[in-house]
Amino acid sequence: MKRPVILLGILSIAVLVGCGSDQSATPGNAGAGGRLGGGGMGGSGGQVFSADPPLEIGSERPALVDIPTDYDPTVAHPLIVILHGFGPFTGEIQAGFLGMLEMVDARGFVMLLPDGTLNENGDRFWNGAGFCCDPDDAIDDVGYLTGLIEEAKQTYNIDDKRVYLMGHSNGGFMSFRMACEASEVVTAIVSLAGSTFADAADCQPATLPVSVLAVHGTNDATILYDGVADAYPGAVETAETFAAAAGCDTAASSVLGNIDLIDAVDGDETEQVAYTEGCQAGIDAGLWTIQDGPHVPFFNAPSSGKPSFAELASDWLLAHSR
Repeated sequence: MKRPVILLGILSIAVLVGCGSDQSATPGNAGAGGRLGGGGMGGSGGQVFSADPPLEIGSERPALVDIPTDYDPTVAHPLIVILHGFGPFTGEIQAGFLGMLEMVDARGFVMLLPDGTLNENGDRFWNGAGFCCDPDDAIDDVGYLTGLIEEAKQTYNIDDKRVYLMGHSNGGFMSFRMACEASEVVTAIVSLAGSTFADAADCQPATLPVSVLAVHGTNDATILYDGVADAYPGAVETAETFAAAAGCDTAASSVLGNIDLIDAVDGDETEQVAYTEGCQAGIDAGLWTIQDGPHVPFFNAPSSGKPSFAELASDWLLAHSR
């Protein structure tokens, strides 16, 4: 990647929580590895792009950007937007924690690293889907993120058929809200330890189906795997809701096998389930259940020689196109 990144404080992300303390929770298709940057001008309208673009966009709420070291302005690149969880963290720290910084060069995408709104306690938050984390519904983060994505398309050569979100906790809630309210912009999302609206009818306007991968630990004491009534649905219900919205037969899910994503739990602790039968073309859903996994799982590093969340989640996203 061209922009040097600062990873001080990544280890402190272990205190990252969804919407407060643990007590607050109670009231397609797998792509192959390798670079997946597409050719042509994509959805960027045939503009001429700079070979040395700025690495920050936005005005009142600027966001950092990473581009591949060998960024080619004549090639349309996928865009992945990283959304951090609730707390004193940034998009850059979240990307480092998830191992996504290494993926920019390895997979050849542009990565957008926005930050949520800073509250009076020094925590950043997104106005995510329902439960988390702006009870006053005061911040238009859907408008903010949609505007950033549009600015990214004007600044870098972006394939508008491959625009993705990856969010953790509150960032997962925000990813789901974008999948509902900006579905014409978003191709697919990955949510780690997040959820969506308690009432599926609140997922509006959802003009287009969005592919969704929900990743959740069964020992998550902050955002419960099984959900909380009238607050947010559990991981299975969340995945099946978006699968059904894409026309998938939720009764015909496929277990793809187990993988070892974290060292803290022995064995292949993560079960991969896919919803691909009967779906609209190019759309599907998935659920990765981390058995005994916590709210903040420390994943295998991409350089560990073991399966890496960053590699597998990136490939899952990049395999989807409109």
